[in-house]
Amino acid sequence: MITKFSKKWRVLELATLIAIMWLTLIAVMWLGPIEQGKAAETGQDIFLNNCAACHSIGKGKLVGPDLAGVTSRRKKSWLIRQIQDPEGLIAEKDPIAMQLLQEADNVPMVSLELSDAEVAAVISYLKSTEQQAAVKAGLPSQYIPTLLISIAVLIGLTLIGLKAGSKDVDVR
Repeated sequence: MITKFSKKWRVLELATLIAIMWLTLIAVMWLGPIEQGKAAETGQDIFLNNCAACHSIGKGKLVGPDLAGVTSRRKKSWLIRQIQDPEGLIAEKDPIAMQLLQEADNVPMVSLELSDAEVAAVISYLKSTEQQAAVKAGLPSQYIPTLLISIAVLIGLTLIGLKAGSKDVDVR
């Protein structure tokens, strides 16, 4: 026997289901392919074209030092200065720059004449290589929105199922 009260609940349940489906669709379309690490990709290209001849990341010293972990060892302002104006740091007798020069058999780093955006992209790339090395296992970040949406849909469907399944049945 269907009462007015149960009809209202069915309408509410149907509206909730439709709302969840629309929100899921909108969220998937809005989040879509999340473009994370765009700066890191650009930085990787810049690194490969300008830096990889003298520097490696985690593969040992070449002409210049291995840059694995450099963003955690050095301040960002120093890194920017080193990439943009290495000769200026040597002229100022910066202790880190002088040590690096000595370790490189007095072969100075050449000025690459990169823009501020390019330098920021290279630093972002170097940071991303450290983050990749630190993450051994787990869920890749691009799957998190899909996982959250799936959980929300499952919760919504479970609530609807529980409500619909709790009908009073009159057995005579």
